[in-house]
Formats: sequence, structure tokens, C-alpha cells
Amino acid sequence: MNMLRNSGINSLIFILIILLGAQSYVKSESQLKSIFLSPPDDARPRTYWLWGHGNYDYTRISEDLKAFKEMGYGGVDIFDLGISDPNDVVPSGPAYMSEEQLDGVVYAMKEAKKLGLKMGLSVSNGWNAGGSWTEKDEMSMNILFWKDTVQGPVKLRKIGFPTIPDHFNKLYGTYSLYPIIGKDGFPQYYKDIALVAFPFNSNGQIKNLDQILHFNANKINGNEVDIEIPEGKWIILRSIVTPMGQRMWAASDNSHGYIMDHFSEKATNHHFSYLFNRLESRLGKLNETALERFYLCSFESEALVEWSPELSDYFFKLNGYSIDPYIPILAGHKIVDDNITQRFLHDYHYTISEMFVNNHYCQARNMCNEKGIKLASESGGPGLPLHRVPTEDYKALGAVDVMRGEFWNNIDKAEQTDARGGDILSVIKNVAGAAHVYGRKIVEMESFTSRKHWRENPFELKKLADYAFCNGMTRVVYHTATLSPKEAGLPGWSYSAGTHISPNLTWWPLSKPMHDYFSRVGGMLQQGNFVADVAYYKGEDVPNFGIGYKYIKEKLGEGYDYDDINTEILLQTTEVENHRIKLPCGIQYAVLVLPDNGKMSIEVLKTINNLILKGAIVIGNKPVTVYGLADYKIREAEVKQLADKIWGVKPFKKQIRKYGKGMIVTGYTEKEILDRQGIVPDFVARTDNQTSKIDYIHRSTDTEDIYFICNTDSVDVNTELYFRVTGVQPQIWNPVTMEMSDWAVYNETNKTTSLPLKLTAYESVFVVFSKEKPALRHIINIQIGEEQVFPVKKIRMKSVDLPVIIEKGNSFIINSAVSGDYKLKFSDGIEKLIPISENEQKKLTGTWDVRFKFGYGFNPIQKMDSLVDWVKHSDKELSSYSGFASYKLAFDLTKDFVSAYQSYIIDLGKVGEVARVFLNGEEVGTSLFPPHRLQFAGLLREGENNIVIEVANTWLNQYLADLKRSPEKKYLNTNVGKNDFLKSGSLPLPSGLIGPVKIIGQTNIIF
Repeated sequence: MNMLRNSGINSLIFILIILLGAQSYVKSESQLKSIFLSPPDDARPRTYWLWGHGNYDYTRISEDLKAFKEMGYGGVDIFDLGISDPNDVVPSGPAYMSEEQLDGVVYAMKEAKKLGLKMGLSVSNGWNAGGSWTEKDEMSMNILFWKDTVQGPVKLRKIGFPTIPDHFNKLYGTYSLYPIIGKDGFPQYYKDIALVAFPFNSNGQIKNLDQILHFNANKINGNEVDIEIPEGKWIILRSIVTPMGQRMWAASDNSHGYIMDHFSEKATNHHFSYLFNRLESRLGKLNETALERFYLCSFESEALVEWSPELSDYFFKLNGYSIDPYIPILAGHKIVDDNITQRFLHDYHYTISEMFVNNHYCQARNMCNEKGIKLASESGGPGLPLHRVPTEDYKALGAVDVMRGEFWNNIDKAEQTDARGGDILSVIKNVAGAAHVYGRKIVEMESFTSRKHWRENPFELKKLADYAFCNGMTRVVYHTATLSPKEAGLPGWSYSAGTHISPNLTWWPLSKPMHDYFSRVGGMLQQGNFVADVAYYKGEDVPNFGIGYKYIKEKLGEGYDYDDINTEILLQTTEVENHRIKLPCGIQYAVLVLPDNGKMSIEVLKTINNLILKGAIVIGNKPVTVYGLADYKIREAEVKQLADKIWGVKPFKKQIRKYGKGMIVTGYTEKEILDRQGIVPDFVARTDNQTSKIDYIHRSTDTEDIYFICNTDSVDVNTELYFRVTGVQPQIWNPVTMEMSDWAVYNETNKTTSLPLKLTAYESVFVVFSKEKPALRHIINIQIGEEQVFPVKKIRMKSVDLPVIIEKGNSFIINSAVSGDYKLKFSDGIEKLIPISENEQKKLTGTWDVRFKFGYGFNPIQKMDSLVDWVKHSDKELSSYSGFASYKLAFDLTKDFVSAYQSYIIDLGKVGEVARVFLNGEEVGTSLFPPHRLQFAGLLREGENNIVIEVANTWLNQYLADLKRSPEKKYLNTNVGKNDFLKSGSLPLPSGLIGPVKIIGQTNIIF
């Protein structure tokens, strides 16, 4: 196993592993290995394939799709989008769903089918569904109000009309609205909802419903009415529903239209029927094409107060009473008191959420499924504070086929952090949680969104992806690749936000190992069920959004993972096994934690009652009331009666009360209850650096426990890892090198297995326990000289390195470059002393022949007596070069060095940014992530050897230099403007092969 590639020869701790020679692995393990070595299409990355302003090019369509397939993508989503163009270089393309654009879509679908790529299609131009075909009564709407105060008695013949706003505000800016106003000054579409009067009160409160006078809103003609107001001072309130005039966001030049009403069954049916009709007219049956899915972007429309023409009927259907008497509450008034007002508002928000989920997501999914395709959507947010998404995120996510979230790579994290210091643009953990409880394996993420513009290298992207994987992502969707025709130049046309991962990248030809890495990790994390100990019930408030990033909960502590669970899934849960709640999808939790707001519906309480009777352990305070307005006193009495049975009539503030086969707990933390149950942390990492952080995620199948472990620190760490698994042989699977080995050095208690591990900066590995592969004879103690290095009471910053130990057949092999006398103690009590000598290193020196791409203002054929960062080169043009270069060197080796070692490592030192190595006519490999080390054997020869190292950096340096050049002397071309680009940072990055380059021998000691 080439763990040395990532772990380092000269750093402190080494990795201990065993490779078992037995061939009789169980079938399930073979299946998991197959997924690891050759990930399925469902795990392979997708990408947004942007057609900027609708532009496409047939040749480029073919080239891009072929390139995506060659690099191991599973599919792409065509995304027609308007793009920022301050330099006016991008022409206006065809309108979305026009015949001309359909020409391109049809061609792309046929090309993709030939290649075996699965295609997606965004359901609108820009984002937020809608289009030029959206009818006026199907547009995104608000309820608006006009109010006046009058003194009665008085006959009114005229009233006012609500002011139509011309803008709306987001957290990040103010945006215009474009209401459609007729010549008469009224909106072309509006509907009067209510006209009421109620006694004036300085605080706006209405004492009871009987005080409200209701007039027939259908008799309002423009502003003309015929109503009588009795004696006294009255407030007149008129409410209408009308489109707000929200146009499509980020629309292409020739694509027009308005955002649709996402709460309307009629609007959703029309929108998706239109798309199906347009596509089927050209493609025939969609399930016989490459089209796999429609994509619905995140909901970023804005409303002052949500309304839809269908809302009144829907409200009555859900809540059993009319919304009309309570409309003044939506205008800011209070009816009766806070209690009645808040109960109505809950019913209103619940109705809005149900309309959104059922009329939009569920209906759209059903329409897609009828056509044999899927619906993918970012239906789980981001919500507030970024966007007013009026739903419960889990239910909205459960309504679609493929759940998608997002995460960003921003420069100024302070702009997007919440009170915990967490990233509000990380919409991962809640999406993954929804996937867990709904039994979905695919958790897509719109990945790496940024404004860095070609600055990122694969290592930076890996760090971000590992963070997302540990939060629950199982499939990457790159944001973004832009279809950029040849005339656009390099790096070409691009969207104003997004990490531009496309064939126009400088390092694209070397990028396949990165895509394969993401596929490999995603494929492994799609297996089995997520392992968590605690489920936190989200409650019945609406809107209701979970936190999108993982954090250590104060009452739970480190080493335990968790999910949220929503009402829809909780109500379907009936099973309890060994005190663990078992969801319909099979996932289990040791503890269920209730929200501490004192509210609960009788339906939820009955479910909790049944679970506790069957053995569940539930933590939470006794509910005292219910949600909603209708018959709430009757329902409240039902809840009190059942809650008294569960908690007791007068529960103690701190109690563990047995109830049926389970227990109800108040006043104790989740950690305390897990401890009482004997449930130790699932994962613990003891490191040599108190500031270092090791993250993890755990999946479990019927036959394996799969831990994905990441060092999230910028420094190497020595660590001892503790896993809540026993009696099973640990294995280390390296998703970068693809090597899979059994681990030789570990200890067991009755509850955990511990093993030592060295992780380089941002390194990640899988630790796999096959439940049908029992523990082997292994090493339980190591001393080097007089120093005890495993196990140790305290891991020190300067702990002694450990060797790599591999078992082959019945033998152990030590493969180490660190000298010393190793005293090994085995699990059977046998001890053995192994002396190890220091391995030899050869630094490659001499004159390097370096060849650059022609046409960048300097001689592309260079000689370098020593390796140098391009940025520091004396040639000004070369110092700003971006692209490929090839380094060639001839060097001599003695017979002794060639024959002394069984294998070798080529250590490239510092590389900016990626490298591919050829040695004596053979490809050694490609290195995308530091430390840049590649292992090989059998390629060296006595005498002269030849090495070629291809290196590529990013476009950043050349672009920064271009900013100082006159237009005719620029080397690059793009629509991305100077101001956008400089947000990504204005300093050039180290580039080229910086070295030093060394060849290191490895001796295998067999015993």
C-alpha cells in the first residue's frame, strides 16, 4: 500500500497496516471493493453545463460531452443562464425552449446517449421556475393591503387600492419588481380577497371576531364600492392578490418571463406540461433519450406575504375553518390576543408550506415520473436569513427524487457566518439528514460555488469536498462548466459565480484522478445506512429548517453523530429494536430528543407514546398545548391527558421515568443518557496537536462498518483513533491511491478498537471493518529503542515514527525509511525485535530542459540549472505564464542503488499545482494533492535514466498580468470583469515544479 505517498518519509509518524493474502473474501466485501475500485455511475460527478445567454456550438457540445465522459463524469445538467458581461463580449443566444435552442438540446441529448452520459435539464432560464409562457394568474403573487381610517356613520362609494411595490430586499441587496399595470392604472391581473372594517384601536388589536364587518369583495369595481360604515371610528382594510412582477433571475438576453406561483397546482401543471410538450415534439419519449432528470433550482423568489388564488380553499381543507375572518392578522393586526393570533399564523404558514410541497414539488415529481424521468431539486434551501423559503425543509426534500444542497468556497467567510461561526451557505447536513430519514442514498451538492475564477486547484477542492462528505454528501455536482465556443478564447466565457471546472482549465488534462476520487468517496458513502445515535425531532413549526452544517451539540459532545427527524417520517415510525427507534428506511437511533417549546399535536404524541411503550428512550419536557386554532381546547385536553400518563401528572425537573418497555427523560443531557446505556462515542481521535481537527462520517451495511476519516488541519497529525467496533479486522482503504490493506497494529477493548495513524495535512482515508472477517493476529505494542510508541498515554508532538507493516500470506513486511530497533508484541503474546536501517535518497540535480506552450511572449524552450518558482523567474513574461510545461532530466544511478530496494518513491517536493511523471518510457502516475509523492517499482536502471514531469498551474497568474496589459497585448479572453476577478485575490500563486525532486528507496523486511 502506497500510504507513504500521502504520509511522508521525513515526517514523524508512520502508518501500520497488514495486507492479508487470503482469497476467500465474502461476496459483500467483494462488492464493496468493486464499488471502491470502480465506482458506479450514480456516484460519479455531475456538473452544471451552462449555456451562457443560451449560446451553444455543435462542435463544442460534442467536445465537451466527450471530455466529461473521458474524465469519468456520470452526467451533466444543461443550464440556460444569463451571465455577467461587463466587457460586452458574449452575444445574445436563442431564447429558452425556442426552436433554435431545442436544436442544440436535441443534439446534446443524442450525443450524450452515444457516450452513455445521463443528462439533466434545468426547468427554466435562470432560476426560480417560470417563463414567457407563464400566465398572469400563474405568476408569483402576494397579498397586498390598503388601509384607511374613517368616522362613521358614513356611506363609502370609493376606496383606495394597495400600493404595488417596485422593489424587494434580500440580505445581500435590493432588487427591482416589474408589475404589469394596465392603462387603467390597475394590475392586469388581480383579485379582491376581502374588504372588512373593524373598530379603531390605537394598538391595532381587534378584540373579537364579532367586531369585524365583512363586505362582499366580489362587488368591488376598481375602486368603487357601495358600503355603509356604522357610527364610530373604523379601520377599513382591503386585501388583494396580484403578481408582484418578479422576473426570472439571471435571465438570458432573449429569454423573458415571470417567476411562477410556486403554490399553485395550475401554474405547476402548466409549466411542466409546456416543457414536456416542447421536448417531446422533438425528442419523442423522454425515457428513451439520455434525459434522466429535470432540475429545479433553489427557491429564491421573494414575497411580502405569501398568497395564491388557490389558498382560501386549501386553507379550509387543511384546517377546517375559513381564513377570511383572520385576514387582518396578515396585515399586522392582532385578533383577540397573542394566543389566537399565533395559532392562526401557524395554520396559515402550515397551509403555505403544504401548498408549496404538494402543488409544486410533489406534482412536478409525479409529472416527471409519469414521463420516466426524475426530479432533482434544491428544495431544502438555503432558507433564512438568505431566502424566505416558506416550507419545512425535510418534507420539501422528501417530495423530490434527488435531493440537492450546496456549499461555497468563499474568500470572506465573515460575510456568511452565523452566531455559531458556521457557514450559512453550507446546505449539506440538513439535506443529508432528509436523505437519511427518507431512505435515499444519493445526496447531491452544488459544489464549490465561488467567485474565485480559476484560482482553485484540485487540492483546495478536495479539502472542501471532504468537508461536505463528512457532512453527508454522496455526489458532487460541479458549479460550474460553461459551454464556451472557440471564438471565446481562453479561459473563455464563464458565469460570474462558480468554480470553473471545464475543458478550458489549464489542468483539465490531468484532472481525472480528482473526479475519480470524488466518485470513489461518494460511492462508498452511498452504501448502507448512516450511523447516528441521536434523532432530534424538528417539531411542527413552519417554516422549519435544519442547520446545514455539522457541529458539536453541547448536550451531546464529540464522537456521536445525529440527524434531525421531521413529523412526516416520525408519524410513519412504529418499530423499536433493543431500545433503538427504527425508521421505515431501516436507520436506527438510540435516543429521540423532543423540541423544548411545549407544543405538540395529539397525532405526534400518540406516536411517541407507542414508541416509548415498545422500548424507546425519549428526552424532552412535557407538552402543555397544541398547534393551530381549530378546536384547540379540545385537542389540548387530549394532549394533557396522554402527557400525564407518559410524564406523570407532576413530573420532576430531572427524572428518568420508566414507561412501558422504554423511558421518558427530563433534565438529563443526551450524553448522560448514552453513558447510562453504555453507548460509548462512535469515533474518537486523540492527536498530537490540540488545535488539529479530525472529522468523520460512518455508514453501516449488513456486513461492513465504513468510516471516512479526514484531517481537516493544514498540518500533519499523529493520532490514535478509537472506533465503536470490536472483534473485526480493521482495513485502510486509501481513496487517492486506491490501495486497500489490512491494518496490523491495533488494540481492542470490549467496546472499541483503537489504532495509530499518521495523517498528512488534509489527508483522508477509509477505515473499513468487515463484519464477516474476524480479527487476525496483530501487533498490540511497539517500542522503538526504549520509547513506547503504541499505545501511549499521551500523544506528543515529537513522538517517534512508526513503520509501515504489511502481512503477506503468513508473513509481516516492514516497509520503512526510519531507522531503529523495533520491539513488537503480538496479540498472541509473542515478541520480536526488528532492526531497521535508514533508506537512501537521491536528489535529482542538473540542468532541466523545460518546454512551455508557444505564444506567450517568451522562448518556450528553456534550460533551468535549478528548479524555480515561475513567479520568481527573471523573464517577466515567463513569470506570469499559466498553462502546461514539461520538465526533462537525465540522471545516473549506480547498480547498488538500483538493486538495493524493492520499491521506490519519487518525491516531487513543492508543485504548483499538479504533475504527471514519466520515467524511462513508463508513466508513473499523476499527483494532484500534496505531498506530491508517487510509488513505483522496476523502472530504474543502472547508468542513465530519463525523467519527464509535466506540470500545470492555474489561469490566475496570467489573468493578473493581463490586467496590466493593453487590450492588444492580452493573452487571455473572458467575459469576467476585473472587479469580479480581483475579489478572488490579487497575488500570483507559486507555479511550476519547485522541488526538490528526490528518489527514495524502500526496503521490505519480511519476518
